Amino acid sequence: MNAIYWFEIPALDLDRAFTFYNTVLNNNVRKGTFNNNELILFNVPFATGEAVGGSIVVREDLKPTKEGGVIYLNAFGKLTDAVSRVQQAGGQVLVPLIDLGKFGFSAIIIDSEGNKIGLLSYEK
Repeated sequence: MNAIYWFEIPALDLDRAFTFYNTVLNNNVRKGTFNNNELILFNVPFATGEAVGGSIVVREDLKPTKEGGVIYLNAFGKLTDAVSRVQQAGGQVLVPLIDLGKFGFSAIIIDSEGNKIGLLSYEK
């Protein structure tokens, strides 16, 4: 079992968020629906229990924030490649590279919606 089962990242504009995450994460997100509400899903095998699932959603009770904890997302390849796409996609790089030793590398960014998000990869 994973400590995290599902997460939701708030967005103000789902199309803008899709463009951002699709660009930064190298086409590893897709649009979907749940209960007639549109959302963005990550291309990971969460339905089989092999990965933690999550989505990006527009909901009145969720607002993007730079405060609080950080969710770390798979960079889907080299971390430096993902970080290099952040600004062109409408985000901001706060910390471009953190060497985590045997745990790989991470970066901290602000997404197109104003959320503080971490990126994680074993490839620099």
